[in-house]
Order: sequence, then structure tokens, then C-alpha cells
Amino acid sequence: MTESLHGQDTAMATLSLNALRKTYPNGFTALHGIDLSIDDGELIVVVGPSGCGKSTLLRMLAGLESISDGELAIDGRRVNDLEPAERDIAMVFQNYALYPHMSVADNMGYALKNRGVPKAERRRKVEETARLIGLEDLLERRPRQLSGGQRQRVAMGRAIVREPKVFLFDEPLSNLDAKLRVQMRIEIRRLQKRLGVTAVYVTHDQVEAMTLADRLVVMNGGHIEQVGTPMHLYECPASHFVAGFIGSPAMNFLDARQTHGTLTLPCDTRIAAPSARDAIDTPVCLGIRPEHLLPVDEPDDTTLTTRVELVEPLGADTLAHVRLEGQDEPLVARLDGVHAVAEGDTLYLRPDADRLHLFDHETGRRLDDKDIHSCPSSPSSHLA
Repeated sequence: MTESLHGQDTAMATLSLNALRKTYPNGFTALHGIDLSIDDGELIVVVGPSGCGKSTLLRMLAGLESISDGELAIDGRRVNDLEPAERDIAMVFQNYALYPHMSVADNMGYALKNRGVPKAERRRKVEETARLIGLEDLLERRPRQLSGGQRQRVAMGRAIVREPKVFLFDEPLSNLDAKLRVQMRIEIRRLQKRLGVTAVYVTHDQVEAMTLADRLVVMNGGHIEQVGTPMHLYECPASHFVAGFIGSPAMNFLDARQTHGTLTLPCDTRIAAPSARDAIDTPVCLGIRPEHLLPVDEPDDTTLTTRVELVEPLGADTLAHVRLEGQDEPLVARLDGVHAVAEGDTLYLRPDADRLHLFDHETGRRLDDKDIHSCPSSPSSHLA
């Protein structure tokens, strides 16, 4: 139990998704058997590229899309066939979905009015919520008189004032500028923790996902690729896809060949293979995060000799986009901000042998010793 905004004890909610599928009349399957358990008060962020099924999943939770197969339960109660209004869920939309002819106060209190909540109590709850999210001076304004950030606060306030069991967020910050997105991201996290409400948040922005989530759900092609804490997924990606999607800048990938305990990289660089599996001249994919390509003064047979193509100074650090002979795609190295480097320079980089990731060349599954099942809080995935 947790204390609600309005001083009453309210039960938080668990969500259980068991083999959820969504197939449309034309035969297209958008979701392929989604299994996920969400704890009381947990903030789950669902992330993935466009078309991966994350928004479809959110709409199924809300009751805006029918469930083709499987079971959805809230606090152990099957809700597959319940109407949206019967699920005790509030959704914050990307486009705010405010009534333009109503004041902020009326927008926030609309659901309470429909429930028959007396006017005085309705006003009290709206004013309490407005104070919580910094809208107390804007209650008489109309949506057209508000900035994008203020409209988003109204949309959040409308959800909060209802005191639902579950909040659903459908890319709520995508219409805001970069600075305001950061501010609102912090505000959403603060409010969610203060209210202790269970929340599912959908975004395509992996930085937003990393900073908000208790746990991340990475989706691809209607499947769940991996579930875990943000740092778990960053340090132990289960697949080539997760490794490339989580992290900014993205992980570098190099084609390599593994012979016993040695990896041979382009330009005949040789390093120890991060794998317990023996192999004889086997093609593999090596993943190296930009911060794990370490600059050195002199080359040897464990370094990569690269030429700098582009430099992005970011203050505290510098991103060097470099070209390695025999490699189609450029690599990115994250250097200390004081490291002097210029376009056209030769840069010697040594992969950090303790921070490498190895993936199967064909399936994309993780191969090295840092297996996802040996990491803390390792979840199941369809790759396992």
C-alpha cells in the first residue's frame, strides 16, 4: 500500500502478460506471444524501432486494441474483455488529447465529472494535483494559451487526478524540444516515484529509456529481445540487436575470426577472445563500445591503426569517427575531452580486453563468457 495524492491508502498494481498475441484481419501478426510480469510501483520502459510493436502492446494494455490470444491480468484479474474505462488505467498520449474548448481545470477534472464526483471534491483534487505539477496558476487557461510543456503537464495531471492503478505513457515527450524533454523526463520520474504508481512508458528514444526505467523491455519485430535493468542491458546485451540499440553512441561492430582463444580482427590485429567456447577459424561479430577503444601512443599487434575522419568535441569528452582499413563502417571512439585529435590524424586504438562482446555471426546471439543468464537480474528472452 502507498499513500495517494489525496491522502487515502491505495493499492498499487501488478500486470501479468501471458503469451499475448495480436494478429490483424489481413493476417499480419504484430505481436508474437509477449510474456512479461510487472511489479507494484515499477516503471517499465518499452523501447524499440518503429514498427516493432511497442505502441500496439501499450494500446492492448489500455483496451484500445483487442487481444488476439493470450491473457492480460491486472492484480491477478483477467481484463482481456474489459472496456478501457473498466481497467482503472490512465493513458498519457503523444499529442496530449486535450479538449480545446475547456479550461485546464475542466480538462483535468473531466473524468471525475463523468464519474459523478461532487463539484467541490473535484475542484479540491484538481487543485492538489495542479500544485503537485506546477499548474496552480494556469487552471483557468485554455490549451491554446499554453506551451507544449505546459500542455504535457495538463495531460499528466488529468491522469494523476484519477488515481489509477496503472499509468500508460505513449511517447509523451516526442513533440517537445530537447531541453524541455530532459526537464519533463526528470519530472515524470520524480512524480512516478512520489506517487508509487505502476507505469508502462513507450518510447523510441533509448536515452530516454535508459534514464527513466526501473527495467527496460527491448522489442524487435513483435518479439521481446531482452528485459532487464538499463545497466544490465548495457553491460550484458543478449543479442547483436540489443547491443546496437542500447547505448549512445552505438556499439561498434567488427567482423572477426576466432581460433581457439584468439580473435583476429581486420589488419591482422589479434586479441584474446572473450569466450569459453573453443572454435577453429570461426567467423564471429565483435562488439566494442566507443569508450572501450583506448588511445595509445605506439602501435603493436593488439592495436587498431585508424585514420580520423570526423571529430565531435563535446566538452567533457570527444567523439572520434575513425576509419579502419578493411572495415566497411567507420568506428567511433569516445576520448577524454583533453585528448587532442584532428581530422586526418592517425589514431592507435587498443580494444579493452575486459569489456568486449562477442556475437554469433549468423544468429546474432551472445557468445562470450558474460552470458545474460549469469548476470544479476537476468530475465528470459526469446533468444534464450
